[in-house]
Amino acid sequence: MAQDPSSENAARSGALGSFLRLPAGVILSFLWVGACLSLVLILPLGVDLNANAIDLLARLKPPVGFGGEWAHPLGTDDLGRDVLARLIESLRTSLVIALGATIMSAVLGTLVGITAAHFGGWIDQVVVAAVDTQVSVPFVIVSLTLTAIFGTSLVLFVIVLGLFGWERYARLARAMTLASRGRGYVLAMRTLGFPWPRIYLRHVLPNIASSLLVTATVTFPEVILLETSLSFLGVGIQPPMNSLGNMLGFGRSYLLTGWWIAVAPGAAIFLCALSVSIIGDWARSVIGRL
Repeated sequence: MAQDPSSENAARSGALGSFLRLPAGVILSFLWVGACLSLVLILPLGVDLNANAIDLLARLKPPVGFGGEWAHPLGTDDLGRDVLARLIESLRTSLVIALGATIMSAVLGTLVGITAAHFGGWIDQVVVAAVDTQVSVPFVIVSLTLTAIFGTSLVLFVIVLGLFGWERYARLARAMTLASRGRGYVLAMRTLGFPWPRIYLRHVLPNIASSLLVTATVTFPEVILLETSLSFLGVGIQPPMNSLGNMLGFGRSYLLTGWWIAVAPGAAIFLCALSVSIIGDWARSVIGRL
């Protein structure tokens, strides 16, 4: 039976009203994150933005509002490359790396945590020791060492960053799995003969997914900052690829003559980290009230 169009409109109006009733900071954060994700999901990575097109006749043009032209809204660098085009490409690269690394660390940590809770014994002790070791060692030093040994290709870089933060997911998944194993629905399914993999995938994991998602919103900004820090130091993404980190590192040499070259990626890093952190705090408070 066809659904009444008026009920669909009412549902949309209700969803829009609920969104508009959120705090202003949360709304702005969702809008910024949505705009950034659209660059990654809607625009294919193969689109040529001419980010590396050199125009020496237009070098060091300031942004619009500071004597610049609309042909280059955010100005140009010392080689005449458009800062806006470079910023979009850099933002896409950094977000793809951060998303891939966050997903990898979440999957790895969750699997390790559930495995430790299920088997217990020496396996659990090894996992706990690995978690404590990960927490005690500064990951920046570890990532610098790994990138120096294995290189800085995009895939290897994502894998290195994917090792960051897995201990948080492992610790959370382990604790919540241990708590779930003693609940009635798990004991009932074990009595009925359901295998453990099915119980974990269809019942335990959905119950802890919300907490893992909140943890991801906390880890994601840290991954962005770690990626930009490594690229800023020259051991992350290498030219001709652009990322927020190496764009910021390039612009530090022109703070007096072309401040906009560094300000644009710096503002993007700040807004990305702040927006995801605000959304994570909001999600944590909402889940806490449930």
